[in-house]
Parts: sequence; C-alpha cells; structure tokens
Amino acid sequence: LTVTLGNFKTKNDRKIKKELEEKNKYINVLIAEQERNRIAQDLHDTLGHVFASISLKSELAIKLIDSNPETAKQEIININDISKETLNKVRNIIENLKVQNFEEEVKSIENILKDANIAFEFKNKKGANSLNPAKQSLLAMILREAVNNVIKHAHASSVKGEIEYHTQGIKLTISDNGVGIKEPTSTTLKSINDRVKLLNGTLKVTSNKGMTLNITIPREGVK
Repeated sequence: LTVTLGNFKTKNDRKIKKELEEKNKYINVLIAEQERNRIAQDLHDTLGHVFASISLKSELAIKLIDSNPETAKQEIININDISKETLNKVRNIIENLKVQNFEEEVKSIENILKDANIAFEFKNKKGANSLNPAKQSLLAMILREAVNNVIKHAHASSVKGEIEYHTQGIKLTISDNGVGIKEPTSTTLKSINDRVKLLNGTLKVTSNKGMTLNITIPREGVK
C-alpha cells in the first residue's frame, strides 16, 4: 500500500509539473504576442501621424516655394525636424524588441543616468534572475520606461530602485526626488501599466516629494 501511494504521488507530482510547464509556455507565448501587438500599435501611432504631417507640410511647401519661399523653407525645416524626432522614436521602439537581461539593463541605466547627472542606486539587481527571459525582459522595459520618464519630466537629481521578495511575489520599486506627477493615471504611465498587466501584476503610484512606482508580480508569475 505504501509503495502504491508513493507511486501515485510521484505520478501526480509529474502531472502537476507538466501542467505547470505547459501553462508557463502558454503564458510566455501570450506575453510575446501581446508585446508584439503593443509594438505594432506604437509603430502605427507614431508613423501614421508623422507621415500625415510630412505629407501636409510638403504639399504646403510646394505651393509656397515660388510665392513665399521663406515660409516654404520653414516648412521644409519642420519636415526635417519631424523626421529626426521620428527616427529616434522608431529606434527606441526597435530597441524594445530586444530580449533584455534585467541585470544588464540596470547597468545600462546606470550609465544613462550618469550622463544625465542623476545619481542612481539599485539594490538587489540580481533579484529578477528567478524570472524567465520573457518576463525578465518585460520588467527591464518597465524599468527603462520609468527612468526615461524621470529624465524627461521629473527634474530629479536622484533615482533609487530595488527588487524585493514577498509572500505575494516579486516587488520592483523605483523612486525619484523630482517634481512628481499630478495625475498618476496619465498617459505618461500608460506603457508601464500595460506591461505590468502583461505580467498579471499591480502598479501603485505615489507622488509626494517625487514619485514612487511599486510594481508587484504575483508568485505564479515568477517562473
């Protein structure tokens, strides 16, 4: 009887393990698909608007080139500026296609913030190693987006980050000493929130003497 129960437990454990592996494979495929869709939407939104603007401005420049060459010249300058700005946006979108190791991303951000004269401290940067590559990459993208927002909007002199383990899962905290944000649900945080949702996580925003983002990934997502 003992042997029979032992065999049953072993078979049951194998079955559960296999089911978990299949579930995780499905989740990873779903994450990749949703991320591709999000990037496709980013490209559509960016390029669609830009091409429409370039088309209008080029038509206007053609009409004015004889009667008002100075205005036509300014429109051409505007087209050039829009093109350069869009090129940078597309490069950022393409950069986000890469699978990123979280620890490497922290090192990269350290250099970026150093160039921006912003102090940076991150505790337990190896803490995301328990995540599979797809989820680790998403967490790296969240960190990068948060830091980009700090550089663009926060007027901060210091950024701190940390990964902690809790009973509910992994918690990523990112804080700065900048001006904060009036509307925590603003479009500035939309892409971060979208990625947190892909991880079945939660995002809590605190804005008081700077801003703090608390991202929690549930334990079932830490695989």
